[in-house]
Amino acid sequence: MEDIYYVEDLEQLKILSDPMRVKILWELDHGALTGKMLSVKLGLPASKMRYHLTTLEQAGLVEIERTEIKNGIVQKFYRPIARRISLKKITPYINKDEKIFEDALLVNTLESLEQTQFLLKKVEANELDREDVIQLHESVSLKEEDYNLLKSKVTELAQFIQEKQLPQDSAKAYHINIVGFPMQQGKETRRRN
Repeated sequence: MEDIYYVEDLEQLKILSDPMRVKILWELDHGALTGKMLSVKLGLPASKMRYHLTTLEQAGLVEIERTEIKNGIVQKFYRPIARRISLKKITPYINKDEKIFEDALLVNTLESLEQTQFLLKKVEANELDREDVIQLHESVSLKEEDYNLLKSKVTELAQFIQEKQLPQDSAKAYHINIVGFPMQQGKETRRRN
């Protein structure tokens, strides 16, 4: 499996704009799964799951890792083509006004937050070392130019992380998730209990 795959094709981008396909890729991030397993996890009929997996496979975004025979039925285990799928090279060609891409971006962001929760729940409380945990949670008011500067700094940080990343078996694994987005003015910013 590659570390990173860069989407360079508008057809692949269109395929990734479907929120269900984004969810499928996030599920496969945990390990190879069959269409049936994905159907159960995501509550989707098997025929629709097969359609989405076939579409992702034909686009070169997932591949069959292995097959197993169970009760005479061949089960295909799918995995993403790479650990990360990046839109970096195709972003300049995206029409920012297309709602379909906004929906996929929202689903991807929510799935990344769920992934963070999933991974954090797997860590035992006594395994967390305060010195190793980085946490920032702020709702702030910034000028647009300051927010753009912040985005630039986060992009630099992401590039630094990519440059320093080592194979999983040769370094300690960390999970990093940074999300920033504009909020609507006057909306409540604290979660009610």
